Amino acid sequence: MFREMNPLMRTTRFMLFAVCLLACLRTDGVLAQSYNRVSEKNIKVVRGKKLVLTGAVRDGDEVVYRFRARAGQKVTVNIIGRDSDFSVYLNYGLDVEPVAQETKSWSGTMPREFNGHCEIGVHSTYKVADYRLEVLVK
Repeated sequence: MFREMNPLMRTTRFMLFAVCLLACLRTDGVLAQSYNRVSEKNIKVVRGKKLVLTGAVRDGDEVVYRFRARAGQKVTVNIIGRDSDFSVYLNYGLDVEPVAQETKSWSGTMPREFNGHCEIGVHSTYKVADYRLEVLVK
């Protein structure tokens, strides 16, 4: 009743199993290394009134604040926190343009053709960073 497997067939099955197992293990390692948790929050900024946001962020994570801005508006961003900094991005639909990278303060005027979202990504430079983010649009 029980038939013995051909040695060539046994070797082929073992090789196929080994290749599949290695592919699965390799995929898990790559995903774990490149994983970065991003928390996105939409905020409403009133022109001429400073918006103050407080929070905390862990190292390797990012909190992204998104708000609408129009062409010609001047945006000023400051962060107060020993172990935190931020980056500013202009989102033109599918195109994202980095404007400031890992800084404590930034001020700039929105480009003439701009009609989209401004994004502020807050990061930690240590384990856990408390911060106070101030955003002003004129």
